[in-house]
Parts: sequence; C-alpha cells; structure tokens
Amino acid sequence: MHPAGLRRTLLPLLLLANLAAPAGAVEIWEIQGAANSSPYAGQVVTTTGNVVTAVGPQGFFIQTPLSRSDNDPTTSDGIYVYTGSMPAVAAGDVVDVTGRVSEYHALTEIGSSPQVTKRSSGSQTPPPVELGPDRPSPFRLQPENEMERYEGMLVHVAGGTVTGPTDQVGKIALVAHEGRTFREPGIEFPGLPGLPVWDGNPEVFTAKLDALGGVVVDVPAGAHVEELEGPLAEYDGSYEVWPTSFSFTGTPQGRAVRPHAAGELTVATQNLYQLFDDVKDGTETVVSSEVYARRLAKHSRLVREVLGAPDVLAVQEAESLKVLTDLAARIAQDDNAVRYAGYLMPGNDPSGINVGLLVRDTVNVSTVHQFGKDLTFSYNGTTYTTFDRPPLVLEGSYRAGPAAFPFTVVAVHMRSLSGIDGSNAGFVRAKRLEGAIRLAEEIQAMQSRNRDLRLSVAGDFNAFEFTDGFVDVLGEVKGAPDPAGALLPATDLVEPDLADQALTLPPSERYSFVEGGNAQVLDHILTSQTLAGYVRDVEMGRGNADAPAGSAADPTTALRASDHDGMVLYLETVHRPRRVLERIP
Repeated sequence: MHPAGLRRTLLPLLLLANLAAPAGAVEIWEIQGAANSSPYAGQVVTTTGNVVTAVGPQGFFIQTPLSRSDNDPTTSDGIYVYTGSMPAVAAGDVVDVTGRVSEYHALTEIGSSPQVTKRSSGSQTPPPVELGPDRPSPFRLQPENEMERYEGMLVHVAGGTVTGPTDQVGKIALVAHEGRTFREPGIEFPGLPGLPVWDGNPEVFTAKLDALGGVVVDVPAGAHVEELEGPLAEYDGSYEVWPTSFSFTGTPQGRAVRPHAAGELTVATQNLYQLFDDVKDGTETVVSSEVYARRLAKHSRLVREVLGAPDVLAVQEAESLKVLTDLAARIAQDDNAVRYAGYLMPGNDPSGINVGLLVRDTVNVSTVHQFGKDLTFSYNGTTYTTFDRPPLVLEGSYRAGPAAFPFTVVAVHMRSLSGIDGSNAGFVRAKRLEGAIRLAEEIQAMQSRNRDLRLSVAGDFNAFEFTDGFVDVLGEVKGAPDPAGALLPATDLVEPDLADQALTLPPSERYSFVEGGNAQVLDHILTSQTLAGYVRDVEMGRGNADAPAGSAADPTTALRASDHDGMVLYLETVHRPRRVLERIP
C-alpha cells in the first residue's frame, strides 16, 4: 500500500478533542473562500486548532482537521503562515495562529509577524489530495478555481511525467500522468474569436524542489515521477508543489544523431544560446574567461558528439566571427580531423547576437552573403528594420563521388515569439510576418533564377510547424499557409513549396525546445523539391532541451550547452535521386 493510502487508513475521524474552534476564531476555509483571493485580505484573523503539515525556512502550512472541514470542494482547508524565519513548529503540531491575511503574488497567507501558539504535537496530518490524469483537468473550460481550491493543502502524485527539466530556480514542470505535453496549433486559451485556439495544456503544474529547504536535484524532462507530496502553493497564477517528499527515475543524458554514411552531405542547425566571448568590444554581454572556455568546450562536444560534426552547421546567437573562429579552433583541438571555417556578418540585433555558419573542409564554399540587413518596414508611422538577425546565404558544393554536388543553405534566426500577446503585440506580430514575407520572396527569387537549385533553409524560426494563431510564419516561408489560419494570415509566395523536414519526425520527436513544460519545434530545416529525392534522413540531437539547467556548468559533457536541440539533415549525393522530380515550370 502506498504511504498516502496508509495515512488515510489510520487517520482517526476525530484527531483530538481539543481541536474545536473557540468563538471568534475563523476556519481556514473561511479565510480562503471560494474565489481566487481571500475575502479577509488585509484583515487580522485568528484561526485555531489546525494541524501543521509542512515546515520551511520562512514559514509553515496548516490545514483544517477533517472533523472540521466544510467538505466544500470549492474552498481550501490549507493556508501558508509566513514567519520570515525558521518557525518553531513541526509537522503534526496543532497550533493557533493570529496574523494579517495577504495575497503575496496570489498566494493566500497569514503574516505580519503572526502569533503562533502550539497546543500539542504528534497529530496525524490530513490525507493529501490525489492529483492524477483528471486533476488538474486537461480540458478547457476548467473551473476558475480548478487548482485554487487546493491552495495550501497537501497534494500527492503517485505517478507522473516531468515535462520541463529543473530550471535555474529549482523548479520542474510536470503532469500527474504518463506522457509529455506538446504545443498545439493556435492562440493560447481563451484565444480570439474565429481563430484556432490551443488549450494551453492546463494539466501542467510545477514543483519548487527547494521551497521547504530541500535540495535541488537535476531532473531531466521525460523522467518518471514515482512519488511527490507536499503543500500546493501559488506564484502569480502558477501553482507549484513544495515537496516534503519526491522521488523519480531518469538521469540527464544526451542522444547523438546517427553517423553519416559515405556520400552523405549533412546540413544542420543549432542555436548556441548567447555565445558571447570574454572581450568587451561593444554593448554586448561579456563573460569571464573561465565561463567562455567552458562554453567553447561544451559546444565543441555538442557539435562533434551530438550533431556528428555536420558538413554545414547554421548557428544562431553567436556574438561575432571571432567567437565562431574560437569555436572552430576548439573543435580542431579536440579532434584534429574535424576542421571548420566560420562565417558571420553582423546584423541589427541590439543584444549583439547574430546568425553564422560553420562549414567543414569537406565543402567547397563559393560565396557567403547576407540578405536583408537594410530592409525596413513601417508600423504605426515609424520605420523599423525587418531583420534583427539577417539571413546568411551559403552557395557551395560537396564532393563524395566523381561529380561535385552543388547546394545552397540559407541560415536564419527569425523574430522571437516574445511579446506576441503583450502590450506591444501588434508590432511583434507585424515584424514576424514582415520577416517571413521577405524571406519567402527571396526564396522564390532564388528558385526562379535557378530551376535546379538544391536549397535548404535552416535555423531557429521561432515558429511552430503550424500556425500560432497570430502569425503563420512557417506557412508563409514554405508557401503552404496553414488552413487553420491566423490573425495576420500567410500568403502563398513560394512555388513549388518547401518541405518542413521536422514533419517527417515521429510526433514524439517533434520538439527542439521546452517552454512552460510544453515540448515544441522552433528549429526547422526546410528543403526545396529539387532536394526531395536526395533526402535520406533527419534526426534531432538530444541533450539540451530536456537537460536540467545545472548541467550547463559541467564542461565534461555536452548537456545543456544550449537551451535548443539541434537538427541534422542527411542528403545522399553520390547516387541518383530515388525518384524523378518535376522541373520547376
């Protein structure tokens, strides 16, 4: 029997006779109320005869004994008492508390130097609320107080899945069932009328591993939660468990792509996550020499051990050509057989991150040029640059047989989703669409100039494989608008269409990034129809998106070198295409 079940079996109907509340005291469920904030906020209250369920370094949780619960599913029987320092109570103590009620970042608490009187010790804590596949509900509409009704109460997860790894503040995202959660098409609930709506995966919640003074452990996304128990807290509308017990199975580990076969040209993309050097030469971020050396070591491992040292690697978020040259040197130092040349042209990004290319000596580079640095658009009467990180265009050839294999790679990093539903949302949406349109126009011009163009467009598109409901970036660039539509709809400017190779991956593999516990594809490789017959494979290199933040400090592993996973495309160049392609009219 599970320990929680044992507690339920042994719990007496009446914990102690002296738990009856005296006149003038209010019950916890009265303080909590049925709404999302307390009807007693700002008032001094006294609540008596409640059981301490969990203790942390700055406060403790108390809960109404079962014998006094109002048995109302809309009100909580638990509340947090903020003391500001280590309280002199323990789980199982029965206490009286007097203090002022407040909503601290939406967490209902009793504070303002509360008076705490201990009546007794050793009482059984109330049984936890069981979270599972239907609690919290995975469906919309949810009751407004779906999780609020358990705020401050003990909750328990008997089995679940970690959907977001341990982050920089010691939190994990999880669901109380088997299986991960993925981003889906549309605007997050409640959405906008007439446009696709994503439910937001409301079953996802978090656990703050060290909230009660516990140790932060490195938990990867995909790990199995064996047992989690603790009070349910809240921070700005996000509900999180503060564990009193936690166990899981799963260790942080990477997964390399397969080795490329003889005659295969590999084209890849990898976001380097703000790879800045240790030299102050502008307004960009500067890191210490130790941090820079560690990051170069990790990225060398990432490129070689996880991505298989691809022939062409489109990179994003590199500071400068010097940084790529340093990375190429570190890769050669670690493996003298892997030789890269870096290509980067500064763009317009105010934070100093740029699009670049690492190209192996297996490729004969004809030209590398930047596209669209000076393009502008107008929004509300003001002129803005279209691309913060203008695309780079590589024209080259690869020789593995008697004839050279000419190809073109466009490396991109499109405008992010940040702010797409905020106070500056109109501008963000307009800029995302403008960048997609201009890129689509350039792709079409390239295809028109060269009917045999073997084109791949690789990078961080900051866009899903489907419409986000506001802007259909991928649909615009591919020339295949999503039928679900968008607030700013895509147009069909590309003929023949490009193919998104991410869609060839199994559904469980379609992610390169994890946001809010939801796996999603932000990084894509698009290919022209003239490349279709040469495509042999596409794989994701794992070890970043699912890895805990703590792995970033370990130079002996590629884990968490970045926050994005990379994608590798395999092209067979020696043999004829598997099928005859129609020429572009």
